[in-house]
Amino acid sequence: MSEVFHRPPAEQWPVLGGPDCPTCQRWTEVTFIAPTTTLDGTDLNTWHCRACRTDWAIPITRWPVLDGPGCPTCHSTATCWAALDPDQGGDLWLCEHGHEFVLTPEGLIILPEDTQ
Repeated sequence: MSEVFHRPPAEQWPVLGGPDCPTCQRWTEVTFIAPTTTLDGTDLNTWHCRACRTDWAIPITRWPVLDGPGCPTCHSTATCWAALDPDQGGDLWLCEHGHEFVLTPEGLIILPEDTQ
C-alpha cells in the first residue's frame, strides 16, 4: 500500500496508559471498565480506581481525516482516526457508520472479527 494516512499531532493522541484517579491521583490502581455512550450520543471511556473505588468517565476524542483510508466494510470514504491500537500494532479507524478497523504500518487491514 503506497498511500500514507495522517494521524493528528502526537500531543493530541490518546494516552495508552490509564489516567490518574481524579480522587486519589493513583494511576497505578486505575483500570479500564468499558466504552459507553450517553443518552445524548457522547462516546465515553469509563474507568475505576481500585484504591478509592471511584468510577468516572472521559469523553472519547476522534479526529476527522480528509485523506484517511476507506472503510473495508461499507466502503465509506468518511473515516476518522480514533487511536493507536497497541494490541494490533496499528491505527484504529472508524467510519461514519460506526465500523471499526485497524490499519497496520504494513498496510494490512484488521477487522474486529479477525481478532476474536
